[in-house]
Amino acid sequence: MRSVGIFEVKTKLSELLRSGEPIEITSHKKSVAVLYPKAATRSLAQVKRDIKAINQADQQDNTADMGDYV
Repeated sequence: MRSVGIFEVKTKLSELLRSGEPIEITSHKKSVAVLYPKAATRSLAQVKRDIKAINQADQQDNTADMGDYV
């Protein structure tokens, strides 16, 4: 999964979307979102890794709640 900062997403969104790969969006080196292509399939293991990453990010940022990530 490619990790991209918010500024790069803002300036290159169409290019990133055309790549067809999942994109982790970061802010100040912290994961804030994961963007998946519509047709992307994810294994159960990948879904579990993503949930774990979201939970870890939530623990680091106690001002956010789960709704900020969904």
